[in-house]
Parts: sequence; C-alpha cells; structure tokens
Amino acid sequence: SLPTHQGKFIASDGVQIASGMATSAACAARRLGAEISLWASAGDDPVGDQLIAGIEAEGVDCSHVRRVSGARSALASILVDAHGERIIVPFYDTRAQADPEALPFPDITAFDAVLAD
Repeated sequence: SLPTHQGKFIASDGVQIASGMATSAACAARRLGAEISLWASAGDDPVGDQLIAGIEAEGVDCSHVRRVSGARSALASILVDAHGERIIVPFYDTRAQADPEALPFPDITAFDAVLAD
C-alpha cells in the first residue's frame, strides 16, 4: 500500500518516460501506423530535451513542439501500489503551457483526426 505517514520510502522500481494523455495517444496511434504530428509546449530545459527525444524515438513528428525559453518542462511523480492504485503529483510551469495563439496549423483540414487535451 502507499504510505500514509511522513517519512522517506525507497521505491521497488522506477521508470522515466515521456507521457501524458496526448503524448500517450500520439505514440499509440503511431505504433498502429498513423502519421502523427504533436503540437505541445515544453521548456528549453534538459527535461524538455529528454521528453522530445523519447517522443521522437516513437516516430512522432515533434517539429511543432514549442520550446519556451526560460520555462521548465512539465513532469510528474506517479506512485503505484501493489493493487495498481496510484497517486499522481504533477509539476507544471505556467510559462510552458500550450498557447492556443501559437497553434502552428492555420488549416487543420490536412489531418484525418485531431485530439485536443
């Protein structure tokens, strides 16, 4: 079970991945053979570099990911117990949030589907 009191707890395992609802959907669609372009924002920090590299490794086009100078990329710690119950603790820098005004697609009719998260 997850801790219910303060203290330091050692995890039995750890994984670092680029994920989130839109990113997971993009990677899943790519694995199914779709051509995918991701529109998102990330800080210009090492975390953003790692996130984008991981998403690009899945074959997703990240050329439309907006890098925000001086901002920190979003990340989350997710604790999962033996029963699959989880606690998600996210961090978001408001400067790196997606800006609708920066949408790089003046005409989205080129796409067969669009997922907004």
